Amino acid sequence: MNEIERLLIEMLKIPSVSGQEKMMGDFLVRELKDFKVEKQIAEKDRFNVIATKGTPQTYIVVHMDTVPGVVPIKITRDKIFGRGAIDNKGNISGAIMAARKLKNIGLIFTVGEEDNFIGAKKIKIKKGNFIVMEPTQLQVASSQRGLIALTILAQGVQKHSSLDFKKEDSAIYNLMNLLQELYKKNWTAFNAVITSGGEADNVIAGEATSKVLVRPKNKEEFEKIIAFIAKTKRKGMKIKITDKIKPCESDLFKKGILVPFFSEMAFFPNSLLFGVGNISIAHTVNEYVERKELRQLEEKLIELIREVEKV
Repeated sequence: MNEIERLLIEMLKIPSVSGQEKMMGDFLVRELKDFKVEKQIAEKDRFNVIATKGTPQTYIVVHMDTVPGVVPIKITRDKIFGRGAIDNKGNISGAIMAARKLKNIGLIFTVGEEDNFIGAKKIKIKKGNFIVMEPTQLQVASSQRGLIALTILAQGVQKHSSLDFKKEDSAIYNLMNLLQELYKKNWTAFNAVITSGGEADNVIAGEATSKVLVRPKNKEEFEKIIAFIAKTKRKGMKIKITDKIKPCESDLFKKGILVPFFSEMAFFPNSLLFGVGNISIAHTVNEYVERKELRQLEEKLIELIREVEKV
């Protein structure tokens, strides 16, 4: 087992679900004693960690939070399992190891990427090159999908369920009808979750809510969805756009792949995406990183930094 693997396993033992990143942030501050380190407050008990050495021309950006759910840490001949193994603690480990071999480099570790991007939105550094680390299987990505986040509030008439009532009296019925209509639009990566609805099975739901996330594949689809939401009116329904960011392309690197997800790349100019792991493994109950790929990360990242600094 080499140093990058040991560092990853140590971090896998630290829970860092979005909103609960403090322990991970404190660990990074201790780990980065050989850098100039700054804590940047995002909100109460949540902070980004910014570490620099020399005069950085390039910053490596890696989020420190994970999605919820426990994945038992397990080490096999080929894989290391654990929550955050590829999203994004394997990349944190690689970023630290690579940065230690460079004279002029910056590291930005953010909170809230799996939630509302509060960490990335707080970063004031905008000059330089930015390598945003996400699972790309060690391929450089130069474009990504956009993001549209919605909240939906459906209202009904709360009453005893033994009484005769119209289906439309139920807020859940109304919400499901609208969600079904939206699913039929076949928007790219449309996903909905019902966040609340009803009090009990003997009470007609007076209110129900949902969160929706769409990841438009291009600017045309983005504008089409925004226009549809703006004109959609339903009795007893409130649809609110809580976040919207267009698909983006790199100003730094034009030959990379398109990734199917949205990332912090949208918040940094002169940025690209790069990292270890396959996005299809992220957020799963068996999240893992390939050890062979992880061991290549440090060298590949240093090569990429040197390449972008020549541009």
